Amino acid sequence: MERKLASIQKIVSLDPIPNADRIEKATVLGWECVVEKGLHKVGDLVIYVEVDSILPERPEFEFMRPRNFRVKTIKLRKCTSQGLILPLSLLPNNKKGYKEGDDVTELLGITKYLTPTEREEERREAIQRSRINKFFMRYKWYRRVVNLFRIKKDKGWPKFIKKTDEPRIQLFPHICENEKDTLFYASEKLNGTSASYFLIKQKYLFFFERLIFGVCSRNVYLKTEIHPNNYWDIARDLKIKDVLKNMIGNNKFIILQGEIIGPGIQDNKYKLKKKEFFAFNLIIPPYTFVEPLIAEEELCKNSISHVPILSIGYKLQSSISKCIERAEGRSLISNIPREGLVLRNYDKGLSFKIINPKYLLKYDE
Repeated sequence: MERKLASIQKIVSLDPIPNADRIEKATVLGWECVVEKGLHKVGDLVIYVEVDSILPERPEFEFMRPRNFRVKTIKLRKCTSQGLILPLSLLPNNKKGYKEGDDVTELLGITKYLTPTEREEERREAIQRSRINKFFMRYKWYRRVVNLFRIKKDKGWPKFIKKTDEPRIQLFPHICENEKDTLFYASEKLNGTSASYFLIKQKYLFFFERLIFGVCSRNVYLKTEIHPNNYWDIARDLKIKDVLKNMIGNNKFIILQGEIIGPGIQDNKYKLKKKEFFAFNLIIPPYTFVEPLIAEEELCKNSISHVPILSIGYKLQSSISKCIERAEGRSLISNIPREGLVLRNYDKGLSFKIINPKYLLKYDE
């Protein structure tokens, strides 16, 4: 599911906030936001702006300057507010007939907040799309040479790998009712930088086959000779290429995805002395996820850690707010609040994350 930072949504409920005369709680999708009392009615269409959005520096958004125009999780009168609700009048041609679900991110000039790690990834991607490379790509001979030595990719990302960003439970407002009897694997959500490692069998010169090993950050396919970095350091330290080579068997490819945490990453909230890798996906063709307990056992044999598995028969609570409460707790990696949970049901192809608001408030996110 592609993330919409700003979209047209419907207010599904309005609830009073104890001891608050001027504000109330509005629910949009599964998100709860604090709004001015009496400004909206149930059923109204509004602009909903997600957490981690950056509003442009324009007069209509000047009220966000004290927060550097960034939408964060905040708490008002003991009520957690996640997101920002704005009137449709802020849209150009606001009478043209916007409908529920419309993505208005670009129309409003809203961008995603990038962590220092993500900004570095963007810098790397820019290097890979250098002017020199673009100049030579106009020549057919150059494109042929390049294609011999790289995996086909779109904007620096191998086409056969899916990116790892899970949608939040709030984007599925009816999931607690629709999936009330579904059992999920529940694992701890770690706050670091995601990495993808792959090994793929590729034919070249029509007759020969070779194994190509690749390393990716969240968004970019990285080449070792150009980009020495944390992702490649982990690959070397854990001998991930050899591990995947031993596990690939008759499969065309194998993918290992996980989270890197530690010094220099997201302020090292886990207080680790060195960078560590925790796997959360082991994938084989046709894009089959190896069940976590099996993946954990196989990876453990090769000294690769798995994210903590908290339950293999996790059931959703009766409401999203109760699911969020249940996501609270302590991390099993370090003595801090855990960021949240990731839930997966492999039979139905369902996966999403539940973020702990206490974690977001503690670390001002």
